[in-house]
Amino acid sequence: MKRKDTTPPQKPNPSKKTKKTKKKNNPQTQRVDVPIEVLETKPCDQKETALGIVSEEGPWKNLELILSLQNSELKDKEKMELAFSFVEAYTGEKESDDEDEEQECQAVTTSRLVMYLSDWIQSLFFSKEQNFQVKSEICLDFRCWSILSFCLKQSSILHVSINSSRYLLKAIGFIAGDLLSSIGDGQGFEAFSSVVDSVDLLFSSKSGLFNDNFDLWFSAVEPVLNLTHRVLAENIKDGNAFVLRFSCLVLEPFSTFMVQPTKKNGFHDFVDKLVEPLLSVLGLLIPREGKGYGLETTLLKLIQEILSLGLFHSSHIDGFLGLGGAERYLPESKVSKTVLKSYHRHFFTKFENMLVMKKEVELSCMGSLFSLFINRVMKQQRDSNQLATKASKQQGASTNDNESSAKSHHSSFIRWESRKSLFDFFLHLMEPILLKIDGHVESSSDTASLLADFCCLIKSANSLLYHFAHERIYVKTEDASEGACFCFLKKIFTTIVSVASQLQHTYSEGSKIHVLLAKELITAIGYLLQIEYEVIENDLVTLWLTILSFARFSSLSSENTEDDCPLTSLLLGLGCQLINLYSDLRQVSVAVLAMCKAVRLVIPSDVDNGEMVDIRELPLLERSAASVEKLMSCQDLRLAMHRAVKAIPEGQASDFIKSLTTDVSETIGWIRVSCSSSSREQDGEVAAFLAGALSAIYSLILDSLTIKTGNSISVAESMNSLVILIRPCLSHLVSSDSDCIESFLSAVTGKGLDIVISEKNRETYRKSARLFIIFFLRIYMSSRSLSRQLISLMPPKKSKEMAVIMGDSATARRGSDWVKKKSWNDEGYFSWICQPSASIVDIIKQISDVYLKDDSADCSLLVYILYGVALQRLVDLNRDIKSLDYVSQISDHQMHGTALEHVSVLKSEGEELTCFLLGNNTIIPGFAEGGTFETMDNTDQCLTAVRLGVLSQHIDIWCPHAGKKNMKSFLSHLIGSSVMSNFGLENSVDKGTQNKKTGLEQSSLGLLCDSVLYEHEFVRRSLAPSLSHILKTTADALFKDFAEEVDSQPDWSEVLLLLESSVAKLQSEAFVEAHVSQLDNRKFTACQNLLNLLCVMPKEYVNKKSLQLYASFLLDLERFIVFSMLRCLNKPSPGDMQNLFRLFITCRKTLKTIAMVSCDKVLRSTELPLSDTSLLTSWLFKSVQAVVTCQERVRSDFTRRSRGALFALMDHTSYMFLTVSKDQFSKALPLFDGELISTEGSGQANLAFESVTEQAETLLIALRTTFRNERTVFECKTLILNELVPIFSSLSGLLWGLASTVSHRDMQKSHMNAKLRWKSEEFSKLSGIIHVLSKFFEVFAQYLFLSADVQQEIGTSLNWTRLLDGTEGSNGLVSGDMVETSSDVKKQIIESLIKGNSTEVVLALRHLLITSAAILNLNLQIKGITFSPSFIPVLTGISFDLLSVLAGTSELPLEISFIWLDGAAKFLEELGSHLCLYKRMLNRDLLYSKSVELHLKVIGKCISLQGKEATLESHETGFGTNVIHAKKVESERSRSRSHQRLHWLEELKVRFRMSFKVLLHNSEESHLKSGLEAIQRALVGVCEVCPAIYSIQTGERDGGRISETAAAGIDCLDLVLEHATGRNRLSEVKGRIHGLMSAVFGIMAHMQSPFIFCTDTVVGKQCPKSPDAGSVILMCVEVLIRIAGKHALFEMNPSHISQSIHMPGAIFRDYGHLLHKDDQQQDLQVDQKFSVSLYAACCRLIYTSVKHHPKKTERSIATLLESVSALLHCLETAGNKVFKLAPFEVEEGITCACFLRRIYEELRQQKEVFGHHCFKFLSTYIWISCGYGPLKTGIKREVDEALRPGVYALVDSCSDQDRQYLHTVFGEGPCRNYLATLKQESDLNFKYEGKV
Repeated sequence: MKRKDTTPPQKPNPSKKTKKTKKKNNPQTQRVDVPIEVLETKPCDQKETALGIVSEEGPWKNLELILSLQNSELKDKEKMELAFSFVEAYTGEKESDDEDEEQECQAVTTSRLVMYLSDWIQSLFFSKEQNFQVKSEICLDFRCWSILSFCLKQSSILHVSINSSRYLLKAIGFIAGDLLSSIGDGQGFEAFSSVVDSVDLLFSSKSGLFNDNFDLWFSAVEPVLNLTHRVLAENIKDGNAFVLRFSCLVLEPFSTFMVQPTKKNGFHDFVDKLVEPLLSVLGLLIPREGKGYGLETTLLKLIQEILSLGLFHSSHIDGFLGLGGAERYLPESKVSKTVLKSYHRHFFTKFENMLVMKKEVELSCMGSLFSLFINRVMKQQRDSNQLATKASKQQGASTNDNESSAKSHHSSFIRWESRKSLFDFFLHLMEPILLKIDGHVESSSDTASLLADFCCLIKSANSLLYHFAHERIYVKTEDASEGACFCFLKKIFTTIVSVASQLQHTYSEGSKIHVLLAKELITAIGYLLQIEYEVIENDLVTLWLTILSFARFSSLSSENTEDDCPLTSLLLGLGCQLINLYSDLRQVSVAVLAMCKAVRLVIPSDVDNGEMVDIRELPLLERSAASVEKLMSCQDLRLAMHRAVKAIPEGQASDFIKSLTTDVSETIGWIRVSCSSSSREQDGEVAAFLAGALSAIYSLILDSLTIKTGNSISVAESMNSLVILIRPCLSHLVSSDSDCIESFLSAVTGKGLDIVISEKNRETYRKSARLFIIFFLRIYMSSRSLSRQLISLMPPKKSKEMAVIMGDSATARRGSDWVKKKSWNDEGYFSWICQPSASIVDIIKQISDVYLKDDSADCSLLVYILYGVALQRLVDLNRDIKSLDYVSQISDHQMHGTALEHVSVLKSEGEELTCFLLGNNTIIPGFAEGGTFETMDNTDQCLTAVRLGVLSQHIDIWCPHAGKKNMKSFLSHLIGSSVMSNFGLENSVDKGTQNKKTGLEQSSLGLLCDSVLYEHEFVRRSLAPSLSHILKTTADALFKDFAEEVDSQPDWSEVLLLLESSVAKLQSEAFVEAHVSQLDNRKFTACQNLLNLLCVMPKEYVNKKSLQLYASFLLDLERFIVFSMLRCLNKPSPGDMQNLFRLFITCRKTLKTIAMVSCDKVLRSTELPLSDTSLLTSWLFKSVQAVVTCQERVRSDFTRRSRGALFALMDHTSYMFLTVSKDQFSKALPLFDGELISTEGSGQANLAFESVTEQAETLLIALRTTFRNERTVFECKTLILNELVPIFSSLSGLLWGLASTVSHRDMQKSHMNAKLRWKSEEFSKLSGIIHVLSKFFEVFAQYLFLSADVQQEIGTSLNWTRLLDGTEGSNGLVSGDMVETSSDVKKQIIESLIKGNSTEVVLALRHLLITSAAILNLNLQIKGITFSPSFIPVLTGISFDLLSVLAGTSELPLEISFIWLDGAAKFLEELGSHLCLYKRMLNRDLLYSKSVELHLKVIGKCISLQGKEATLESHETGFGTNVIHAKKVESERSRSRSHQRLHWLEELKVRFRMSFKVLLHNSEESHLKSGLEAIQRALVGVCEVCPAIYSIQTGERDGGRISETAAAGIDCLDLVLEHATGRNRLSEVKGRIHGLMSAVFGIMAHMQSPFIFCTDTVVGKQCPKSPDAGSVILMCVEVLIRIAGKHALFEMNPSHISQSIHMPGAIFRDYGHLLHKDDQQQDLQVDQKFSVSLYAACCRLIYTSVKHHPKKTERSIATLLESVSALLHCLETAGNKVFKLAPFEVEEGITCACFLRRIYEELRQQKEVFGHHCFKFLSTYIWISCGYGPLKTGIKREVDEALRPGVYALVDSCSDQDRQYLHTVFGEGPCRNYLATLKQESDLNFKYEGKV
């Protein structure tokens, strides 16, 4: 019987002291290896019941439990209850900290108890009598698992080793099986959590659990895999994480166990029991790979590791390496099947069984299995290579650098023996699949089940082909199987094509299974082409027909799924792959014309018999034709064809056109057969539809051909043949007959004229007619355009002959020919077809009468084609009109009249064509204003958009013929289209994404921003009124129902009074938020876009009247916005207020732009918008105060975007003040240049001063008004934002306007270092205001950095009003307290500002510092401008503190911080001028050195934050690299928030560079010396605190580590080298140049690493720990370029030259090693733009050294050759897809080749020094180009063409003896032939004319 109370009584908690003592002595009291010992106690202390149940606490507790478990009278369940109760009680004591010394006093120690309890509980799981079978009731009792978990935990804590039974694996398998069977019964997975915890502890303990018993492992792993498969397949979300964790816990030790080799039987068991379950789970995990699921990724890797070890262990892999079988596919082979005799055949038997059972998921993983086998083979190869390398080193073998480099590159590739073994393995997997496919093909069934089988089989084949192609297993040049491997690949292709042929002849509409099968077939063909293109042989047309036939299934394919690629994309991809493949083979015509033939086969026909093969249903045929046309019009395919045709060799162009002519002839015959009377009516419609698609291809070919002088004559002859071919049909269309179009259709279709006339009224007839017209007009347009190009390239005589043939002799006519000609008969546009021909205007009218009366797509396309015809004709007319105008000017009276008469005829035709282009009703009534919105050709744009785009691109052609009405209409449409595209989009202030602009908007904006538009006088005269009218109309519509009526012509003085009263009323009323939007987003967007358009439009052509019109409207619009916000504050929603705020900022920005143009020198007489400048000034800052107040009332918190908007608003306002004051002073300042001033001049100057002084006084009064209520000034920080910040920004602009005007005067030599002296009452008043402001800024700046307590204390003792009145300064109390403020408090305040906590404070501080900088500037330039003695020290200290905290911050600052800290940088810049020019200044030397150190810190911080984007100043302004790097980076910066941060960071760094240059320009010799010492210390890496610690380190994985100061030293050194002037300064730099160069080389040596080419990432909000190593190396290289280039100033030692040319090779050898690394992490990506920039810089360094230091460079010729070879090796990687990391793309390779070419050309330029070495460089190039480089692939053709001019320069530099030597060394082979080819091409096509 059980006792009721089985839980022993609890003991009180021990003290903490006791616990600590116990823990300390516990290890010494363990008795693990000793038998159970009983302490010496009295017998009466031991109490035991009859059943042996523990009844009390004490030293016997552990012993009593053991004895109870040993009691045979108790049942297992009772014992389990006792053990579980003990474990629960023990765990409860642990959790409640009830530990005491009792454990040390136990008769049996806890460690011994744990060991016994573990053995006992494990014995319960199994029955020894039944061969250790699992006891189900025990295993399912989770108390057992809890007890086992307790034992495992305690063994780890007590460091006790326990024994674990290997039969626990059976229990784990049983649990997995039970869990699998219970799925769906409603039982949760949580109940099994104790089991998983026990398994986790079991496998993590070092218990020696599992030895070599495979059967036990299989019994556990198999049910776990089945459970995992069930959960993943059914997507059971509740148990997903649980089961995945369970699986990982079981499979991880199993993978470790599998490392040991297995026997033959173990391999059999693994294949039979585990391969299929492993593959089933793997197949479900692979689609989820890379989606961020940690457990799934872990499980995937574990399964892959188990399969790799189980199947391809080193003990088994030898059997797979000798399979053989490829030789059976030789034509002469008679062996039908390879018989495997080894035990490895069992694996392939298992695979065949899975094929029979149709295990789709498992079969889809065979490719992954093949990949595992490849990795195993490559690992074995690497291991053998390493052993061989070690052996060679032990033998003392030595190789040169080139050989070792080649070996290191080649080691990552597969040896041909390994390739053979891999191919055999692939063959044995692919053969059964092909047999199954062939069996299904022979059945010729089209059932859904058969299609599903096809899909499963080909999907399995694709998984194999993918890895086969990706790893480049088959390389034809290394095939040693005598063609057997190729024959097998051909067999695969034939089988795939047979399935595709069967599918394309499916006459049903198709289903999802058809789409899936089509996808797999297209994918398989793509892989086979990637493996070996020759498998196509003569099946190219069949391949294109397959692509076109599958296009009809594309409508069933989902185009928006994320997990699958749509069928259309796959078809396009395969089409582009074919085009690019044959482009590389120089056989583009074969691929393109095969596609055209396939298009014609969409309608099967027998041309010889003239009979149609009627085998298809009509709807299916039409759908196929539509799908084909859609596919062929896709932009990607057209772009691939364009590039391929453009790249064909010069000599092939003529043959290409001949082949094209033949194809056009076949197409015309095909059309006639399709439209014949014996064919179906619908076949003719489809033929017309496809003919339109074919004409697009023909036109694309003709437009893309590259014509040169050498092939112009032969191409012209071929073109004439093409036109002769289309002439019979087209001559009917262009004749003057009334039934010309019917005759044309009769000639095209072969039908009789009467039949055509009878069908005229049918809609199908009109549609076919339009398409046939499009077909011929397209070909003729392109032919005519190409012929014009040919004539321009021909010799004079040939060009005239060709022009006569074309019927356009004016094309080849010279000026003298025009003068000599007596009459000018217009030859017409179609003169090449027939003479005379009808006018193009008449032809358009005839076509439009019948065929342009609906809105179908082909109708729109025909209009588009007619636009092209009209524009071509207008080009002819413009040429003839200009020529005849010239003739009329120099001819006699009779000829003059004849010429003018002909000109009028031409102009009349031009006007008619222009009316057609602009949509006049007289030609095409249906296309007058609105146009049609049907898609046309290959674009998604409506006809209106395309029309406007065409007109915008060719405005210079048609504009001379346009009338006023048409031009005004065009301008209105142009402006409207540029802003109307976003009307349907919702606008939100915090919307982060940017909407893409449509083509219509892009074309309109492009034209409006192009200066070409404004060259037309009518545009200059009419654009401003049109734009102003549209602006006014839009604004009126926006505010009509939103605000009260506002006067159109206001009195601005009354406006200002009304504004003040409205703001005061606003501050006293409560704000009630509205939730209903009142603004029309469409109208708001239009208004905003119009203002932005006005900003970006060119202003050079704007006249005075237009500017005045714009400015007046903008001020009125500002007034509308401000009063709308004030009067209707409670009406709009917060979103509306935010939109109005944004609109006001845009308006102010536009007004600033207009003001800048108004005050330009060209428009000096233009008056500003308001005649009264004081009124303008008041409005500018008071309107800002009002708007900011409204904004703050609505939104108390400011988002990132709102903060940026506030900064922009203040900047625009400040710049407005700057522009106004600068304009006024620039008019008055020239009057002071002479010693005597006239009375009139003095009056004008005083008026200017009076105006500016009045503005300053207005701002000062506003400042005093703000401080009247002293207590509330700083209680609410929003008052700073609402009142002070607008005033500060206005003051900064006002004073900087004066300062910039005076600075411009000082730039003249006559005024250098001469202070201005003004003696007038107004000037004295202005200087007094500036003095008061300086005192106020001094106090206020200190006040901002005080804590709140100190602010209140000081605020009571300071009278702000008196301070602003100038009657009280900063008294001693205030000044003293502010100076002695704790530095920690100040640092905390600054850190909070940098984090963006106080927008209003940083805004005020920024403009305060900028204004203070202006005061410093004025003090240096104008006598009488003064400030207090403490002004400079106080603001200098604040600026230093701000920037020091920025330099030391560890968090990533907000981008807004980089903007407002610009104020501190500006102040430091002006302080630098004071330090250099104001010699009486105290502590000049100390301040100078501190300033230099601060510049180094801040610039270094900027470099660190920029990462890879960090560059030198010379990089942005230098040659070459800036074109590659800067433009691409700038184009991407606006795309994300991080790039915006980089932009403002770069702006801040530029500001500090300017400040540093100020320190440099005017520095004394001692100051420059201290600055150079600081730079040198930084470059060397000496730490400021401890000189023994260096801040430059090496040894890191991704390069060395360098301090921010050291990186800044490189940047500042570049500035010194560029901007240091004067003899003394240059001498100081020369004396230190060698030490500086050595420091730079040291940095490069430390930073060098393969990973410098990888992208950098910033994680979270943390700053980078150090500058990016790659950007540092790039900066070092550019500094060395600058030093090497200034050879006249800085002398370089031969050692420095040698190091300079060595570094590029060392850097880019690392690039090659990076691409070939086998242990790459998945998160690594090569930064392509940076790599190209570094490559270009390295090339610049080499050719600069060669150019300026040729003799010193020649001493290190071996180093030079090594570096150039390394750079050349990188070009071999361009466009190569064999690496895990992406190398250079082809375009980037071309760019790099252009820079490398400069080295070769420079060697040729220095032929006297390097002439006898050039053959070495030529030898390396030939060796790599012939496929003997590290990759053995040669250089891509496009890259090689870019490099070729430099190679020709090398050939030209080599002497005959050098070439003969190379000829001998190369021996027989491709290298010798290539050398001869280069020599021949150089002699024929190249004449060296110097460097590029």
